[in-house]
Amino acid sequence: MWSVGISVSPCADAARIGYDERQINRIVIRMAQYFLDQNMRVIFGHDWREDGVMRAVADFAEAVAARAGSVREGSDGRQPGWTDHDPKPRMLNVVPTGKESLSRTALEANRDSGGVLRVIPIGDVLKHQFELLPEAGNLRDDLGERSGRVAELTALRIFIMGLLDPGCRICLGGKTTGYVGREPGVMEEARLALRYGKPLYLMGGFGGASRRAGRFRDYWNTENGLNEEQKAELFETTDVERALRLISAGIQDCKGFQYYKEFDESWD
Repeated sequence: MWSVGISVSPCADAARIGYDERQINRIVIRMAQYFLDQNMRVIFGHDWREDGVMRAVADFAEAVAARAGSVREGSDGRQPGWTDHDPKPRMLNVVPTGKESLSRTALEANRDSGGVLRVIPIGDVLKHQFELLPEAGNLRDDLGERSGRVAELTALRIFIMGLLDPGCRICLGGKTTGYVGREPGVMEEARLALRYGKPLYLMGGFGGASRRAGRFRDYWNTENGLNEEQKAELFETTDVERALRLISAGIQDCKGFQYYKEFDESWD
């Protein structure tokens, strides 16, 4: 199943053109709905706040489960670690905390979403079982001397890169001040997507860190299924529906390329 990593967050630039936090949350939900309808999985790396985007995602997941009749009776509410997740959940949210630090909202989401949304806490693994993580060697190289919260967030983002197999990353907005680390989180996620060879789609029309990521020369030179004109249109548009159609076309092209590549290699 193709996975779509959604990296979307409010920023001052978006607010100035009329997209406040509530509007950005609606965009995230629309993206999730769109890609679920195309039989894809969506992955988030967002923190949980009572009024944050994951609260909106959790409400959406519960509604999806209810419509599908998939809410299970008598759920024991067991909280999974990263080692016991399976490909069945259509939405994943990876958080850097341990199980014991999951917020009440995250626990409720795991319990009430009928298996549609799974919250994966990897904090304990980062502390005690680092070598078990996918891309552990590359993780050490990328982290370097970093420690604490900065290292946790970078590790989480690289872990998600391993889940996008196959998959892609979409970036929209992202704050450019008050961030934790050497660069805005959305920019780091875009940079890692390019480094790990994941198709990247930048929606720079809403400003913020995603627009800054447009300075990455590699973005304009690497393959994501869109031609130069389409990439430029996606980067400038604030029409979410048009952006989703462009991204979908790019994904289909990438999936086709992957299929033919695997077909050719089977004859080696």
